Amino acid sequence: MPSRKQRRRQLKEKRHEYEFVYVDAEGNELDEAPPELEERPKPDRGPSRNGAKPAASAKRQPPQRGNRRVPPEPSWNRALKRGGLLGIVVFVLFSFTAKGNWTSVLPLAALYTVLFVPFTFLIDRFAYKRYVARTAGSAAAPVKKKR
Repeated sequence: MPSRKQRRRQLKEKRHEYEFVYVDAEGNELDEAPPELEERPKPDRGPSRNGAKPAASAKRQPPQRGNRRVPPEPSWNRALKRGGLLGIVVFVLFSFTAKGNWTSVLPLAALYTVLFVPFTFLIDRFAYKRYVARTAGSAAAPVKKKR
């Protein structure tokens, strides 16, 4: 018995039946496709992926992790910019609850900004060091042993 997804797909194919109509340059309908539109043999791309399980003899390779984004080197300038943006956002959000008394919100927003700047720099540094260790080779990356 077909699954629900297969039944929906079959019903959709029945709803969307269509046929190709070929028209030449003069506007006449053709019974067959013109020779320039006929299918050319496609290059073989290996086994098709139509939902069937791959053969048991084929070995699966683990996904490659090398195509990830390269993290930029950490910089205090970038951390200050991010901290400033966070300070503005915190000030705006906290000012909604201040009921017009914005002077009480300003020190709190400044505190969040001052704490966020070194935190951002440390996270950037951690991500960059992990990237450098990963690209340098598995020997440079620290390995944790289970006890």
